[in-house]
Amino acid sequence: MIYIDVPYYFKKRISEDAFKYNSNFKLSTWLTFLKSRLEVSKKLLSTNGSIWINISDDGMHYLKVLSDSIFGADKFLGTIPRKTRNGKSDVPFNMSQDFDWLLVYSKASEKDKVVGRSVDRKYYTTNDFPGRPWRTADLTKQTTPKERPNSDFTMINPKTGKEYPVNPKRSWAVTKDTFEEWYNNGGIGFPDDYEFMSGERPFRRVFKDEDDKKKKSYVSTDLLIKLIDKSTRGSYVNKHGNDQITKLFDRDSFGYAKPEQLLKAIIEVTTNEEDIVLDFFMGSATTQAVAMKMNRQFIGIEQMDYINTVSVPRLQKVMEGEQGGISKDVNWQGGGSFVYAELMEKNQGYLNDLQKAGTIPELMAVYERMKENADIDFRLDLAEFEKEIGQFTNLDERRRELIRILDKNQLYYNYANIDDDNVRDLLSESDYHFNKLFYGEDGE
Repeated sequence: MIYIDVPYYFKKRISEDAFKYNSNFKLSTWLTFLKSRLEVSKKLLSTNGSIWINISDDGMHYLKVLSDSIFGADKFLGTIPRKTRNGKSDVPFNMSQDFDWLLVYSKASEKDKVVGRSVDRKYYTTNDFPGRPWRTADLTKQTTPKERPNSDFTMINPKTGKEYPVNPKRSWAVTKDTFEEWYNNGGIGFPDDYEFMSGERPFRRVFKDEDDKKKKSYVSTDLLIKLIDKSTRGSYVNKHGNDQITKLFDRDSFGYAKPEQLLKAIIEVTTNEEDIVLDFFMGSATTQAVAMKMNRQFIGIEQMDYINTVSVPRLQKVMEGEQGGISKDVNWQGGGSFVYAELMEKNQGYLNDLQKAGTIPELMAVYERMKENADIDFRLDLAEFEKEIGQFTNLDERRRELIRILDKNQLYYNYANIDDDNVRDLLSESDYHFNKLFYGEDGE
């Protein structure tokens, strides 16, 4: 299963970004940004896997059209609402939009059971079926007795002789010919057989061992609508996710974290234990924390610096047995493990240095190093550039020009170049062997 809480698209530009990452996108840039990532998601998704994309109201319909074009409109499972807050008064048009949305896609066919849920059922234990707990189910069908004449009969309890006429609007689910077989196998019960039984109609008896053999039950689209009711108690709104982060770190560490209960609800119906959960907008590591607590494997990817101050430290706290979020619900006692690695910087290092430079001489010192080792845009005439760069006396303007000439396709080293002499000399033996193991050249 892939869950992504993408940077939201906002029609209204905001002077100070509410997120730790950029959300002031132009629409075309935002769609292009997501398109490339969703195309990779489709490749990574297993045949019966599903992808859940969390999105705000402003961007939801644009993203729906884009996702249809990538996954196929016939692979769309549904749109699921999630309540984010309990209303505000100072809102445009005096209309408080208190929901965001989940778009759900798969690569499976309609007949495949992409999602499923476990149902808590009430079972009876009786002396006539020792060791086989059972439950009741409806013994009628929607067809009328006239439409199904073989099921138009009065059912008689063999033990007591009590008669049960057919419902004129619903036929029996069994026929006259199959009644005895069903009854002898324990598949039919009567309310007058048991003192504790209420009701006036025969019932279908379903044994627990039969239920245990079945696949998970269907999932209705009110899966997360049910969270609306719970959200009024603070379980699923954004505030609850923020509170979970605050308890682990401090209030300013990360904003707008999704609550663990939301991810638990999704992971429960999409995966089994040991399945893999991917979130490549890792953020505060909510997805990974929940996956670990639910005994799923996980992959998390993040490009922002808070991975070192929030994401990884949070998972370390989970391993130590922290008791926030869903911990008590799943009886989490700690444990687990994960591997953390960073991409090896190439031009990204020069980019960082350019952004940190506080004076023009510092900028030009970075530029001198760039000329020696950086990958510079091959279309650039370096001699002409050096004539022009002196015209920019403003620090930020010169910084922008130097950033412009860096080849953005070479921000990091590619694994394909790991055995090149100039790359191999930069790697320690442990890093070299870790990469060989991580990328699995032996096929594992």
